[in-house]
Amino acid sequence: MKVSHELPLELLLYSYKWNDYDYCLPHLLDKYEQYRLYFQKARLDKRFIIMDNGLFEGVKHTEQDLFNKMWLVTPDIFIVPDEWNDANATLRNAKHWMINRKALLPERTNLMAVCQGKTLGELVVVYQSLIDMGYKHIAFNHSSIAYQDKYPDHPPLLAQMYGRIELIRMLIEKDTARKDVYHHLLGASLPQEFMAYSDFEWINSVDTSNPIIVGSEGVRYGDNGIEYKPKTKIEELFDVNLEDKMEDIIFNVNKFKQYIK
Repeated sequence: MKVSHELPLELLLYSYKWNDYDYCLPHLLDKYEQYRLYFQKARLDKRFIIMDNGLFEGVKHTEQDLFNKMWLVTPDIFIVPDEWNDANATLRNAKHWMINRKALLPERTNLMAVCQGKTLGELVVVYQSLIDMGYKHIAFNHSSIAYQDKYPDHPPLLAQMYGRIELIRMLIEKDTARKDVYHHLLGASLPQEFMAYSDFEWINSVDTSNPIIVGSEGVRYGDNGIEYKPKTKIEELFDVNLEDKMEDIIFNVNKFKQYIK
């Protein structure tokens, strides 16, 4: 499983060492010249790049803005706009981009769609619907309401962790998971979740800033993970001096690599 940790500006110089590929948050390309220049260099260096659509960051891009960012970076994968927990709206968006926008993408850019829904059964149906539309790149978010629906008596973070694991298990059990499709795990509620996927070679990649943000608080992962998740988003660390937290951050980055082995 390839790993990418979103990094604050101060730590971008470590990306080639820590990350197997780069995960781009498009709204930051305009706000920070250093961030934009990093991704343009990454493209020149032939790094694999996945570009987000802004949903988790709370940014509502116009289609034109997303296209401007795509042509600026030319990512290998672009995640088409999805809607939280809304299967129908997400499928409408996915169909629109596949039929009406795919031909306008940079030649190297593939479309990725996210499974959204209110129950695990609905997520499985959305997965199959995306396959039927022709999607070869599919993502699973980390905080679907479907996970809490499955584990209502669990604390939210544990429900999210166990819920996504259960979704992956269901796809295998129903013989629905397609080994010829690129699968991506969006974000993390708890990092120990990824210990569950060590034998699933068909899960191709994950992105999460969790090791960085947890480390920025001076906290280190344990052998069995952690039990909380900071509310901080990576952009909030762009103007923070992290020099005295580097040992904790590096420890967590290396520990995360152990989790996925």
